[in-house]
Amino acid sequence: MTVKSIQTLVSEAMQEIKTINADEAFKMVEDNNCNLIDIREARELEKTGSVENSVHISRGMMEIFLDPN
Repeated sequence: MTVKSIQTLVSEAMQEIKTINADEAFKMVEDNNCNLIDIREARELEKTGSVENSVHISRGMMEIFLDPN
């Protein structure tokens, strides 16, 4: 198996992922076209507050849910 560089992995991922800005994201939430997930850790969330209409799942937990191995 060939080991890919981080640049290659990011490049391949960016070809598959559609990026949007904050205004587009909030419009999609407002129109019920998506769910907004706040992946910040609990301490950061406590310091800065939550994002309106978002669901909080920390990045670490998200990674475990997506790849339990």
